[in-house]
Amino acid sequence: MQKAVRMMKRMTVGATAVLALVAGQAFAQGFPVKPVRIVAPYVPGGTVDALSRALAAQLSEEFGQQVVVENRAGASGNIGAEYVAGAEPDGHVLLLTASTVIVNPLVMKEKQRFDLHKNFTPIGMVASTPLVFVVSPQSGIDNVGDFIKQAKAHPDKINFGVGGFGSGGHLAMETFNVRAGTSIPMVIYKGSAPALTDIVGGQLSAIMDPVLTTLPFVSTGRLKAIAVTGERRSALLPSVPTLGEAGVPNMDFVSWYGMWGPAGIPEAVSRRIQAGLTKVLGSPQFKSWLDKQGMVAGTVTGKQFGDYVLQESKKYAQAVADAKIEPK
Repeated sequence: MQKAVRMMKRMTVGATAVLALVAGQAFAQGFPVKPVRIVAPYVPGGTVDALSRALAAQLSEEFGQQVVVENRAGASGNIGAEYVAGAEPDGHVLLLTASTVIVNPLVMKEKQRFDLHKNFTPIGMVASTPLVFVVSPQSGIDNVGDFIKQAKAHPDKINFGVGGFGSGGHLAMETFNVRAGTSIPMVIYKGSAPALTDIVGGQLSAIMDPVLTTLPFVSTGRLKAIAVTGERRSALLPSVPTLGEAGVPNMDFVSWYGMWGPAGIPEAVSRRIQAGLTKVLGSPQFKSWLDKQGMVAGTVTGKQFGDYVLQESKKYAQAVADAKIEPK
């Protein structure tokens, strides 16, 4: 009798699991059942906003349902991220944000009210772009070696511009100081635009910023690119060496952009969104758009993306510790 009861219990558990799986698959096949919102946690007009809108247009065709962008700016992207963390986990509200989301808790005194690794479902990396190390053509600096030599010989005449405290460019610059053995002071700005204006005007010596923002200045000769971060050269700047090639190792900082949903999205739905994202990122049309922005399409989704973000978090934490950056 007891054996029969145990067998019935196992059959019931198995049947329940099968029904749950079938229900999840059926829901995924019907997904989306209403418009999907991509929350961009920054103001309109920036890189995250532009990327979100380009992706939304393509995903609308892929899903057969309207995908719209909703800007929820504030607190360096934390307001929008917090909103998505508390949304219904059915896949209809997603977050698209920049890699600063993993830097914020390291450099901000105000604590985040969410944990990126616990309160979200990783969907996939959307794109990445290296940072470009640029100097003024009037500086007489031709390469990274020249820059380091001048920084050590005339420390009072060299400075770095930073387009935001805790930004990728900020941590890259601080790490450059550590790797190159320099102590170049930082000038912190509230955005890249004023920093780029000042370097063109001669008030700054150098800045590291994404290809998208620096390329217009480099292509017109107003700034000189002497290196790029990351493991490989930029396709838009093929003659510019990586910092590793220039003699400063372990400078694989890149700006990347990823997509998440709230924690608890059914696995079948998450896979459906991942599949749609992968198809769009692999399309010639979207790749062409990314090329013009100096970006490379992402290739990791789901758990692989989650693992990548975790490793990036550890890398940035080490960079903050090495540079002794105090939270503000």
